[in-house]
Amino acid sequence: MNALRNFTVALCLGLFAIAPAFAQEDSAAIATASAVLDQMEAGDFEAASGDFNDNLKAQIDAVQLAGVQLQIESAGAVQSRGEPLVSERDGFTVVVYRIQREHAAIDATVAIDGDGKVAGLHFAPATAPAAQ
Repeated sequence: MNALRNFTVALCLGLFAIAPAFAQEDSAAIATASAVLDQMEAGDFEAASGDFNDNLKAQIDAVQLAGVQLQIESAGAVQSRGEPLVSERDGFTVVVYRIQREHAAIDATVAIDGDGKVAGLHFAPATAPAAQ
C-alpha cells in the first residue's frame, strides 16, 4: 500500500514538474496563432504566411490567403475575438478562436507544429456556443 501511495505522489509531482513546459508551449502557440490572425485582419498576408511551415507554404500563398480573408470579411466587421481554446492533436498544438463578426460567428483554427510553425488554418461558421 505504501508503494502505491509513493508511486501516486511521485506521479503527481512529476506532472506538476512538466506542467510549466506545457504552459510555455501553449503560450507560444497562442502567440503564433494570434499573430497570424492579427496579420490577416490587417491585410499583411506576407507576414501572416511567414510563420507557415513548408507544407502549408506549398498549399497556400499570400495571394490565396488574401482571398480567404476576403471571404471571411463577407461576414462583416470583427466585433470580438474570444479566449483561445488549446488542445493537442496528432502532435500539433491546436488553437481555436471564436471570432464574432457583424453577421456571423466564425471559428478560426490554427494548428502549430513541433517547430512552432503554422501547419494548418481552418475557418468555419460557428455552429455551437464556444466551449469554456
